[in-house]
Amino acid sequence: MHTTLGYLFTVEWAVYLGGALFMELVWRPLQRHVPPAQTGVLCQSMGRRYRWVAFTCLGLIATTGIAWRAIGGPATVWQTAALAGAWIVLVILVAAMGLLVHPLSHARLRPGEDRAELRIRRLRSIRVMDVLLRVELACALIGALVAVWPHGSGPGPAI
Repeated sequence: MHTTLGYLFTVEWAVYLGGALFMELVWRPLQRHVPPAQTGVLCQSMGRRYRWVAFTCLGLIATTGIAWRAIGGPATVWQTAALAGAWIVLVILVAAMGLLVHPLSHARLRPGEDRAELRIRRLRSIRVMDVLLRVELACALIGALVAVWPHGSGPGPAI
């Protein structure tokens, strides 16, 4: 059971990291080459889907991580603290991006606002989203690296 939970935990971090890499390395550059009208529709759809995939992965990571820790893994306090810290930061980032920043990038004109002001608000939220996605990618990478770090549970010497 210990090995199965460790494997699932590692795969869940890898899936999350893969999603973060896709958003940063594929989706963000692709947006620059899509017409603005299509970008808005695609970005809304992609953001909603990514938010639910990310929250699902984070929920599975928490569930599996707690069960795995309950039966003896990860082996050290620093690994547990690093994983918990990365997980907390990722939950906060995904919530902030999905519930605060992403909707701002699709904002509508306010009464009395001109198109130039709307464009400035949207561009500002897109810049914030770019920064948050990079921070998210770094935290996901840290979490995945700690998740695959040898835990001393195999037949060989603990590292």
